[in-house]
Amino acid sequence: MYSSLRTRLWLTYVILVGVALSIIGTALVLYILRNPSESRLTIQRLRIITTIVTQRVGGLDNRSPEQLLTSAERIDQNFDVRVALFDRQGNLLIDSRDDSEEVLPSIDLLLSERRMAIPTFRDSNGKLWLYTLRALPGGDQLIISTPKPRRPVLWFLRDEFFSPFLQAGVIALILALVLAFWVARWVAAPLQRMAVAARELADGKYNQIPLEGPTEVRTLGQAFNEMSRRVQDSQQSQKDFVANVSHELKTPLTSIQGFAQAILDGTVTSGEELNQAANVIYSESDRMNRLVLDLLDLAKFDAGTVRFNFVSVNINELLCDVIKKMKPQAKNARVSLQESIPTIPAIIGDPDRLSQVMTNLIDNALKHTQPGGVVSMRAKHLGRNLEISISDTGPGIPAEDLSRVFERFYQIEKSRPGGSGRGVGLGLSIAREIIQAHQGSIYVRNNRDTGDFNIGCTFVVNLPVASTSRDLTSVGKVTAHPENRSSKK
Repeated sequence: MYSSLRTRLWLTYVILVGVALSIIGTALVLYILRNPSESRLTIQRLRIITTIVTQRVGGLDNRSPEQLLTSAERIDQNFDVRVALFDRQGNLLIDSRDDSEEVLPSIDLLLSERRMAIPTFRDSNGKLWLYTLRALPGGDQLIISTPKPRRPVLWFLRDEFFSPFLQAGVIALILALVLAFWVARWVAAPLQRMAVAARELADGKYNQIPLEGPTEVRTLGQAFNEMSRRVQDSQQSQKDFVANVSHELKTPLTSIQGFAQAILDGTVTSGEELNQAANVIYSESDRMNRLVLDLLDLAKFDAGTVRFNFVSVNINELLCDVIKKMKPQAKNARVSLQESIPTIPAIIGDPDRLSQVMTNLIDNALKHTQPGGVVSMRAKHLGRNLEISISDTGPGIPAEDLSRVFERFYQIEKSRPGGSGRGVGLGLSIAREIIQAHQGSIYVRNNRDTGDFNIGCTFVVNLPVASTSRDLTSVGKVTAHPENRSSKK
C-alpha cells in the first residue's frame, strides 16, 4: 500500500504538517486553558470596577472603619464583587464578606501573584478567586475579587481565540495536503518515467528522458541518459564488431577457398598459375593470422589480462631502432623517412609494446603517403611528459573521421586507400590501449590545421617521463586492468 515513492513522500508531508499543526494546536489549547476568555473578561470587569471605585469613593483614609465597611458592602451588592482593604502594614481593615468562612490569604501572597496575566488566589476553603489589586494614595491596598467562573466540558471550543485558529488550521491542512501531493508528484514523476525508460532500455529502446524535478533527480536523469547513450553505443559497437569481423574473415576465406578449389579441380595447371594461387593463399592466410592475433590482443586488453614488462626505457635508442627497422619499407615505397630525436629523459614502460606502437604508426604513415612524400618522427621533452609525433604528407583525414580513427575496424578507404597492403583496422585500437596502459594519451590531427605541412596528418603520443626518484627495482611485470584504462568511445 505504501510501497510507491509518491505515496511515501505524500504521507511524510502529511505527518510533518500534522505534527506541526498538533504542536501549534496544543500550545493554543494550553494558553486558553490557562487564560480562558471568561477569566480575561472577568479580570477586565474587575479592573473597570476598581477604577470606578477609586474615582467615586476616594478619601478612604478619612473614613471610619464602619463607613468603609458600609461602602464596601454597597459595592459588593451593586457589582457582586468582594471588596477588601489592607493597610500599609498588611493588616486586613475591611472585608465585604467578612462573615463568610472563605478567608482571604495574606497581602504578601496577593502582591506576589498580581503580576500574572490573570491574577488568582485560593481562600481558606480552596476556592479559586480572580482579583485586582490597586495601591491607594495613603499606602493602603484595595482588593476587588470574584470567584473564578466555572467552565463546562470542552468549554475552550467556544473560546473567541479558538474558532479562528481552528478555521486557519483546517485551511492550512488542506493547502498543505494539496501542496504535498504536488511536491510528491514533482519528485516521483521523473523517477517513474525513468523506470519506464529503463524497462524499454532492456527491450532495446534507447529513449532519452526529459530532465525535470529537483536537482538530484535531474542529475540522476542525466546519468541515466548518459548510460543509455553508452549502452546504445556499446550495442552498436558490438554489432559493428561482429559485422566487421565477419567481413574481414569472409574476404580472405573466399579467396583461399576459391584458389584452393581451383587447384583441386585442376583449373590451375601451369607453374605460374600455381605460384600465383599459392601466393594469394599465403597472403590471405597471413592476413587472417594477423587479424586473429590482433583480436586476441584486444580481448586480453578488455579482460585485463595483458602483461606488461615495465622497465626503464631509453626512448632515444628505441625510436632510432624503429626508424632503422622501417628504412627498407620506406625505401621500397620511395618515401623519405626522417627523424628529429634529441636527447630526452628515460621513461618507464614496456619497450616491446612501445616499439609495436611506433612501428604501427610509421607503417600506417608509409602506406598512406604517395611516392616522393615525407614521413617524419619527432620527439621533445615537455615538462613531465614526452611528446612523440609521426607526420606524413598523405591526403589527411576528413574532419568527421578524426574522432573515429581509433575505433576497431574503422577504415577510411575513400581518402586513404591502402591497396593490397591495407590492414584490418585494429592497429590503432591496439596502439591506444597500449599507450593508455602506460598512463599516456594518443590523438591525431590534420597538418593543414596546424600549419606544419600543406597536407597530411600527425599522430601525437604523450608519455610520462620517469621520475629520477622512482625506485626502478620495483618495476616489473604489471597486468593492465580494464579499470586502469580510459573508456572507449
